[in-house]
Amino acid sequence: MALEFGRMKRSEIREAAELATRAFDDYEYFTNWFPAKLERNAVQFAIIWREYRTNFGRVEYLVARQDGRLVAVAQLNPPSYRKPSDLSYLLHGWLRVYKAGDRKAIDDWLKMDAAAGKPCHDYQKTGPDIWYASSLTVDPPVQGTGIGTGFIGYWEDYVRERGGKQLVFFTNSRKNLDFYLRRGYEVFHEQEFRHNGRTMGSWSVKKAL
Repeated sequence: MALEFGRMKRSEIREAAELATRAFDDYEYFTNWFPAKLERNAVQFAIIWREYRTNFGRVEYLVARQDGRLVAVAQLNPPSYRKPSDLSYLLHGWLRVYKAGDRKAIDDWLKMDAAAGKPCHDYQKTGPDIWYASSLTVDPPVQGTGIGTGFIGYWEDYVRERGGKQLVFFTNSRKNLDFYLRRGYEVFHEQEFRHNGRTMGSWSVKKAL
């Protein structure tokens, strides 16, 4: 089956958000805050879709396509990236996120998400050539087929070709952490988050390119 890598098209935003929702479905990153599957999927899609729409054109969205269908997507924030204003998020329908699930749970999740990403954002500020990978997802049906490994190689080359010297991101999955460690990434910050009696690890990793 033909596999190609490239930049995401605007017309693919919804398909990419649906893919990411499937990929994140069983992650503690969401399940600890939204244990009910229907609510979790609704909140996941609402957040991811609006994040992609708001940031399209501001960041680099890279995808893998297999026979023309999206099978992986990554959001890479260059050093020049500045988070869109609250107004920009509102104009892209952010308030509708709160119609997807419990408001307090969503606010608690947003606080956790900001805290989980803070070590990477702080580290990115230490140099002019550090890129941040905001999200990395591979469609569950094709996980374990080598697409993830090939995709990582592609976006590392993509960053390197644009002057990037380091890449940072965080993961909350021990399995994924082991995957990244085998590919030359190293942990530079570790923390835990507790919610509803459950504890979730969060590892910030970096790699010199």
